[in-house]
Amino acid sequence: MEQKSDFRLPVAAAPAYLTATVAAVSAAGALVVLVMVGYLVATMNRLSREPSTTIVFVFFPVLAFGLLASATVMAVLARGEFRLLRDPPVFTADGLRLRVFARRGYDVFVPWERVARLRIADQGPRPFLVVDVPGAEDLVGDDPGKAERLRRTAERFEGAAFVYGLRGALIHAEDLDAVVERLSDGAVALDY
Repeated sequence: MEQKSDFRLPVAAAPAYLTATVAAVSAAGALVVLVMVGYLVATMNRLSREPSTTIVFVFFPVLAFGLLASATVMAVLARGEFRLLRDPPVFTADGLRLRVFARRGYDVFVPWERVARLRIADQGPRPFLVVDVPGAEDLVGDDPGKAERLRRTAERFEGAAFVYGLRGALIHAEDLDAVVERLSDGAVALDY
C-alpha cells in the first residue's frame, strides 16, 4: 500500500533575500543622494546662480526619488516572496492547506473535491500557482472583507480566488503534477 504524506511546496530562499537586499541598497542609495543634495544646497549658496547647478537641484533629487520608488517596489515583491517561503501551499491527501489572510500559518483548507482546476499561469514576469474553487467565499466564513478580497483576486486571475507566486519554487511542473495526482487519487491534475 502506497503511503501518502503531506507535501510542502519547496521554495528557495535566495530570491526573497536577493530582492530584499536590492530594496535595502536602493533605499540606502536614495538616502545617500538626498544627504548629498542637502549638503550641496546648503553649501552652494554662491554658485546657485550658475546654470551648471541645475543638475544638482533637478537630476539628483529625481535620482533619489527613483531609487526610493525602486526600493518600495522591491520591498513589496520581497514581502510576497517571504510569505511564500514562510508558508507555502501544502498538498495533502485530503486537499490543500493555504495561507490566504493569516499573518502566520494556514487559514484556508480546500478539499480536493472543491478544486475545479489547478494550474500554473504565467502572468507578468513570474509564474503563479492558481487554484480555481467555485464558491470560494464560503471557505473563509462570513467575513465580507475576505469575500471581497477573494472576488478581486478572481477578477484578476480568470476566476481563481487563490493565487501564489512561484518565483523560487524548487519543483518542476511535471513533478508537481505527479504529486497532485498521487495525493488527490487522480481527481485533480495540474494544468501547465
